[in-house]
Amino acid sequence: MFYILNKKVQDEISFFKKKNQINGLVLIFFYVFLYFFSNNFIYSQSIQKNDCEYLIPMGNILQIDAELKNLIVRNEVYDCPLKIGDSILKIENKKINTFEDFNYILSTLDKSKDILVLIRRENSIFCLKCDRDDLEKINFNNLISGFATLTYINPDTNEFGAVAHSINIGNSKKIPIKRGCISCTNNLNIKKSRKGSVGCINATKNNAIGEFNNNTTFGIKGEINNINLSNYKKYKVASINEVKLGKAQIILQNKNNVCKKYDIEIINIEHQKKADSKGIKIKITDPLLLKETGGIVQGMSGTPIIQDNKIVGAVSHALENNPSIGYGVYIKWMLEYNK
Repeated sequence: MFYILNKKVQDEISFFKKKNQINGLVLIFFYVFLYFFSNNFIYSQSIQKNDCEYLIPMGNILQIDAELKNLIVRNEVYDCPLKIGDSILKIENKKINTFEDFNYILSTLDKSKDILVLIRRENSIFCLKCDRDDLEKINFNNLISGFATLTYINPDTNEFGAVAHSINIGNSKKIPIKRGCISCTNNLNIKKSRKGSVGCINATKNNAIGEFNNNTTFGIKGEINNINLSNYKKYKVASINEVKLGKAQIILQNKNNVCKKYDIEIINIEHQKKADSKGIKIKITDPLLLKETGGIVQGMSGTPIIQDNKIVGAVSHALENNPSIGYGVYIKWMLEYNK
């Protein structure tokens, strides 16, 4: 049966329709608000969870030993196109993994013919023609060893960072590491820096304390496996905006094998939006350190920089014409970059 409702009933139905529409809009608004709020909350929580708040700044002088993924050219021969730092990948299309591979393949080749060598130079891979006699005069190696400074240990993960710049050979940056080891040292022997000449640290290798295979733009990263961290002080990680001009300290191992603070001054800062190794310019002001080292020396790369009880960065470079002045990288970049 079809019929027409009276006006009172129509008004009541219209009222309930409007009320339901309003309730529906309120409910939609509530769900939209809940969606965005919960997503933002989860996102902020994940950032806080992944953000490292505290580190233990170290300052130990390390001996770093590593086996490389490829053979590396260590000297140059006149008229040979190979350069220091070139990685040898293949000879006559045969893969080279070890020095034994290289010697064996070379011994099977005709001396009178040019030899095709596939190399990696910086970020490029290409073939070169080489004379066999020249190849026999070149020193190839897949082992490196040197000294640098332990920057930090993350007490929550046992991850360490050191060196504050990549390990390079010749023009080749960030040489791929197959496996590496860091060891504590003692009996420091320091050749002082002088104007026009940056000095260096030598030391006696002691116990192995960690392993690594990550050679990043801002240093090596790996895992500590032989240090009791219970007595070490944790420092808050500073943001780039918290670093300021003025007094600061570095932590460095001395000749008595004790890591202690030395006074420096931060004389310039770059408020970087893009990562670079020279964000902080520093000057060594501590009379005792200047007496012992003459300023920054090779082996101090990675020395942690402290300001206002926060770890702000690490020493990365020295100025050759004035080794009391150098540069540091922000700790933020050391933590964030894994390549």
